[in-house]
Amino acid sequence: MDLKLSCVLVVLAFCASQTIAQKKTTVTGDLTKNRDIGTRVDLGISHQRKKWGFDGSAFGTSRGHRGGSLGISHKRKNFEFGGSVFGDNRGNRGAKVGFKWKFGKRSTAWNGEHFEVRVIVNHCDFNVYDINEDSVITVDEIYELFPQRTDAHRLFKALDSTSVDGKVTIDEFQMMAPQVIKKCGYNKYTY
Repeated sequence: MDLKLSCVLVVLAFCASQTIAQKKTTVTGDLTKNRDIGTRVDLGISHQRKKWGFDGSAFGTSRGHRGGSLGISHKRKNFEFGGSVFGDNRGNRGAKVGFKWKFGKRSTAWNGEHFEVRVIVNHCDFNVYDINEDSVITVDEIYELFPQRTDAHRLFKALDSTSVDGKVTIDEFQMMAPQVIKKCGYNKYTY
């Protein structure tokens, strides 16, 4: 492991030790090993402070691939927004910004219904997760869908638990999704 990755891991560990006593902090760590990527180390930390959420993660492999992400979110009474940046040493870089608005009272004269608007997808459909349509789900595709990197990585690891090869095929997804994704069963959905 190179010096830069080691420094990132030490900083994350230090931050974790400083904030772990607060009950709104989650620290995750993972060590995996397989033929394709070698040994991979993942560390993440998430913290909630009042209306703010902070998320950071870093990874590194024994074959020199390393990267990380930082995210922030803020919740108000009827509005939530957030953003994240990510990158790795292979030139993959990006940023995401998102928001959610709950429709409600616009003035004191409104006495009608209040609505929460959400986009709903079939969370048991393999194609929702296979963004590039190459018939496998990678951890990067899971990261595209979920802003909390630590939760996204835990989901990917659970789905990839049968082969642990860094990708989830449709057969693996059909076998593992009902076990790890709530309300996901074959009797309701077809693949």
